[in-house]
Amino acid sequence: MAVCFSFRLQILLLTIMISLAGSDDVEFIYNGFRSANLTLDGIAQLTSTGLLKLTSETERSRGQAFYPHHINFKNSTNGSVSSFSTTFVFAILSKYHGLSSNGMAFVISPTKDFSEAGGSQYLGLFNKSSNGKATNHIVAVELDTVQSTDLNDINENHVGIDINGLISEKAFPAGYYEDGNGRRQFRNMSLISGKRLQVWVEYDGVGKRMEVTLAPFKVSKPKTPLLSLHRDLSSIVNNEMYVGFSSSTATIVSSHYVLGWSFKMNGQAKDLTLSQLPKLPKPKKISRLLTIGLPFILVTVTLVAVSGVVYYTRRKRKFAEVVEGWELEYGPHRFKFKDLYFATKGFKDEELLGAGGFGRVYKGTLPTSKLEVAVKRVSHESRQGMKEFVAEVVSIGRLRHRNLVQLLGYCRRKGELLLVYDYMPNGSLDKYLYNQPKLTLNWSQRFKVIKGVAC
Repeated sequence: MAVCFSFRLQILLLTIMISLAGSDDVEFIYNGFRSANLTLDGIAQLTSTGLLKLTSETERSRGQAFYPHHINFKNSTNGSVSSFSTTFVFAILSKYHGLSSNGMAFVISPTKDFSEAGGSQYLGLFNKSSNGKATNHIVAVELDTVQSTDLNDINENHVGIDINGLISEKAFPAGYYEDGNGRRQFRNMSLISGKRLQVWVEYDGVGKRMEVTLAPFKVSKPKTPLLSLHRDLSSIVNNEMYVGFSSSTATIVSSHYVLGWSFKMNGQAKDLTLSQLPKLPKPKKISRLLTIGLPFILVTVTLVAVSGVVYYTRRKRKFAEVVEGWELEYGPHRFKFKDLYFATKGFKDEELLGAGGFGRVYKGTLPTSKLEVAVKRVSHESRQGMKEFVAEVVSIGRLRHRNLVQLLGYCRRKGELLLVYDYMPNGSLDKYLYNQPKLTLNWSQRFKVIKGVAC
């Protein structure tokens, strides 16, 4: 009878040993990472205060940290993945309030070499060509802080379970379930709040179920997980695998920290001693108003500057004049178009004195001398050269006669000639000859006019 019992006991012990064969009961815990033996890659570093800093203020970069030894994940008797459990405390500190780079992930991988992986939305794990390939044999829990439409992200603040790629098998907005007063209530959380958060990841090798739970720092693990995925990892996970973390940045940089980490195969990971975890550095925040407002101000200033240049160029072109060498001898008789433009208030109809076959005449007041003048706009279409025409006009202007209106000078611009005369407040002679019957000059008066011009 005793022999039979002894034989049965040996069979039982052998069965237990076989069931555990091939999977290591690896267990480790880091209450801070001061002098920790981790494999670091990319820009990951261990700070003097004991923080694991995966990324820093470097654009489009990546950082990885792995437990240095491989772990046997499979049971050699049936090739199934053994149960495992892990928990860690992390924090994401952004330079810009409300904005962050792409996030971080807990990773189970057959390799520690991610030199070919991309940053940004690929979290330092994959690149455009490798993302989604069955040959990756990677399982990850992503803490994603940027919505990438090409990866089917649900929003810019979610947790996801990824297999061989970053299109999550299952994802849910970041938060936790709070049980109180007999009711279960979901509480939203921000992954980029800069606060410490705790994650639990557990895989049941018998039930083939993976669960992920998230909670604020120093809040007990919620009873209800955030994510639960029924999936046999046997075809995904190799026997020898590495565990660790990966993170990446894009154009907006963030610092991704892990403060403590506990892991165990075939059992429950030990609780972290939260009071021993290192303190986070005080972030130097830049206001979101400045982040959004500064580019807006720069764009506005640029537009104003460009508009000013365009306005100045158009204004300069509007009053541009070409002065040729032969005109220098007539310099004192030439007016600037700008002066005549302002003198006549832009050649407005209100200043129009009259019009004829050779052009229109406007009343004006010169801005500097305040002299009242009459400006005649003549469209020069004569076959005679402009040089000869101006010379002739200036010659006439040199004539002085008390009974003839004085020609003061000219302005030439874009084929147009402007003649400047003394302003005659009583009007021109033709009005008294033709246009005002009540004041029509008789023949005696007309004869006197002719004699006056001839003298």
